[in-house]
Amino acid sequence: MAASSFIARTAILDRLLRLRDRDRLAQPLLLVGPEGSGKEGTALEFARLLNCAGPGACSDDQPCESCVKTASFQHPDIRWIGPAPAAIDEADVRALLDRKLADPFARSAESATAQVNIGDPEHPGPLTVRSLIRFLRVRAFQGPWKVAVVADAQRMNTAAANAFLKTLEEPPADTVIMLTTTGTEGMLPTILSRCQKVRFEPWPADELAGHLARLGGVDPGQAGWAARLAQGNARLAHDLLQPESRALAEWAGLMFTWIAEGRRGQAAIAADELHRGAYSHAVEAPPARRGAGAAGEQGAADRRARAIRLCELLNLHYSDALVCREAGGTWQPRFPQAAGVVRQVAAARPTGDLLADMARIDAACGEIDRNLNIGLVMAVLFEGLLAHGRPGTAS
Repeated sequence: MAASSFIARTAILDRLLRLRDRDRLAQPLLLVGPEGSGKEGTALEFARLLNCAGPGACSDDQPCESCVKTASFQHPDIRWIGPAPAAIDEADVRALLDRKLADPFARSAESATAQVNIGDPEHPGPLTVRSLIRFLRVRAFQGPWKVAVVADAQRMNTAAANAFLKTLEEPPADTVIMLTTTGTEGMLPTILSRCQKVRFEPWPADELAGHLARLGGVDPGQAGWAARLAQGNARLAHDLLQPESRALAEWAGLMFTWIAEGRRGQAAIAADELHRGAYSHAVEAPPARRGAGAAGEQGAADRRARAIRLCELLNLHYSDALVCREAGGTWQPRFPQAAGVVRQVAAARPTGDLLADMARIDAACGEIDRNLNIGLVMAVLFEGLLAHGRPGTAS
């Protein structure tokens, strides 16, 4: 079979292929699992294999025409859609797909808050549910299967979800529809009832580290560190290896220390810096990315993504404290430079309080994701953590 740029979970891919072989693909598939667990890559690789010419006609050295087109998002019978701004055009879509090809773990800043939209009835535009429905109504042109992949289906707005119901209930013949989602909360029960669920767990650290080392050309030791730190989240692990995330990880470590030491002034400054889209004055900023600092919607999306990533990294420090508290002498720090503070927090904070702190941070991520004011959300979060987070204080 031809080599693919799509990184799939092998065991789940084998399961999907068995469903094909048993003629059990009439019902749409709902791929459910945590962020970065390989759902989208597995869906795209399954789409490739469904239309591959097969052994004898397709190989690593000479892939078939179908696989070549699939691997470049140009197959006429395979369509991917996901969260996107309502005004996105074909050129923007091509740029997004090219980024996904160059970096399988890529995720645009807009995807953190954009929706899967329904589209205009007459001119639905790309990456909309109505454009996908039109695509599915036409018979396969080149391969035996029409395949649709809806990424982050939990972000379908109500109109889009309702418009998609009939297609999900009665998919056209020789059609496979796959929806990926991090969770089913908020999704229409009628959509859930029409799909067969395929559950994903986080990546095993060694398997993920191997992918990171091969794709990113990074040192295996660094790849292993990122995979363990990200707890099986491939996107987070990949991001941890980038200069921007390394700077944010350093900032999160300082923030964890400031909270433990009760330094409200530093926390207040951090909230303001995040609101402005700046890096901490205490951290060396990474080289500027192309498009970073843009105004308007793109700039706001970048600021939200940065604040959410800092929260995720801060939460890893609290998780480290929780593991340290439970593991005792066998604990291995994820952030060696913060090990001393982590031990202090672990000794001073009961397990229930650490879990409550982590829940606060998760809630702040959700509020930023819903477009609430970043500075206000972060100020409230830091004050809540400071109120009882200093070692030796009561909750």
